[in-house]
Amino acid sequence: MRETDVVIVGAGPAGITAALYLKRANASFLWLEKSAPGGKLLNISEVDNYPGLPHQDGFSLATNLLKSAYDAGAKIETLGVEQIQKEGDTYTISTNKEDIRCKAVLVATGLANIPTIPGEKEFFGKGVSYCATCDGPLLKNKVAVIYGNGDRVLEEGFYLANIVKRLYLLCPNETYQGDETLLKKLKEKDNVTYLPSSKILSIQGDFRVTSIRYSSKEEEHVLETNMVFPFVGEKSAIQFLSTLPVLMEKGFIVVDDKNMSNIPGLFAAGDIVKKRLRQVVTAASDGAIASTGILSYLHSLKRNAK
Repeated sequence: MRETDVVIVGAGPAGITAALYLKRANASFLWLEKSAPGGKLLNISEVDNYPGLPHQDGFSLATNLLKSAYDAGAKIETLGVEQIQKEGDTYTISTNKEDIRCKAVLVATGLANIPTIPGEKEFFGKGVSYCATCDGPLLKNKVAVIYGNGDRVLEEGFYLANIVKRLYLLCPNETYQGDETLLKKLKEKDNVTYLPSSKILSIQGDFRVTSIRYSSKEEEHVLETNMVFPFVGEKSAIQFLSTLPVLMEKGFIVVDDKNMSNIPGLFAAGDIVKKRLRQVVTAASDGAIASTGILSYLHSLKRNAK
């Protein structure tokens, strides 16, 4: 069984920043990611609000962030975490290949898409997508539906609007919960139709998606479309914490000003943390704060052991 001081779980902006800070501090850590590094940046067409790096697509920004960590000497290991347990001051990380012992853990796994609409799971890859950058180019002169709230929906919507013949933006709430300026700009596009207070009831089709059924103002409607991008079932991907009494609120981890949870040595950063704003820059900030908090925590363990 390998041992280290810290284990970082996740390689999105929060995990990348934490790895950079810990490596520069010469800390002993392992950095784990079960899939492609970069997190949700890989699915964002353009990032306009990251200071110093304007007008970059998500993939390029992810590449630049990763390069800074790699240049510092940090390395990612492709391992999926299945369970985290704690005994005394020691954590045991069970992965799909091995167990690892450490003194502190940073959870930076982001959010996962959980199907919530009838037909969503069945038509995934057949007209249901969570990645406009991946599937948008297939929709030239076609119709698409994007569904949900938040800035990511708007970012994906901008990308799609530049490709599709018609884009329908459906919001389940009367008031959109996201950047009002971005929403206004998207609504101003000639090929975008905004439908607030509209809830998708089902996604329909034969071998591929052909339409959606939705309700609006107590009336049901059918809307023909070639592809649906639903963003209403996002959930924090932290099932591996199920054996620990982590304080949660509405599915998000509650942390202090050092990004530590209610369990000493268990830190969290990025979209899985309870906070008001979920953007790339705030995820990176979380990673920086958590890493410095981890260093302070490790120092306190050494001090108490004397």
